[in-house]
Amino acid sequence: MLQMRLVIKGKVQKVGFRWSVLQHVKTSGLLVKGHVVNLPDGSVELIAEGDIESLKDLHRFATKGPERAEVREVAQEIVEIENPTYPDFTMD
Repeated sequence: MLQMRLVIKGKVQKVGFRWSVLQHVKTSGLLVKGHVVNLPDGSVELIAEGDIESLKDLHRFATKGPERAEVREVAQEIVEIENPTYPDFTMD
């Protein structure tokens, strides 16, 4: 299993970014668990655990974001994990 951490920068707060990520996970049938949260510096952190194809899909979605977002930069880290950390996918 893999864990992906994204930090998305740009106009990504107050544009429905977190909600759109949560809806994408729920409606796309992605097999991921994790969370998406606003950070104090104005960026958004997304942590997801799952298979490589689901993580790739989520990464593609996060690089665009919802219509009102303006994504300028996405920093990514991927690590292998033995056991899932999150029970579900949530928005904080």
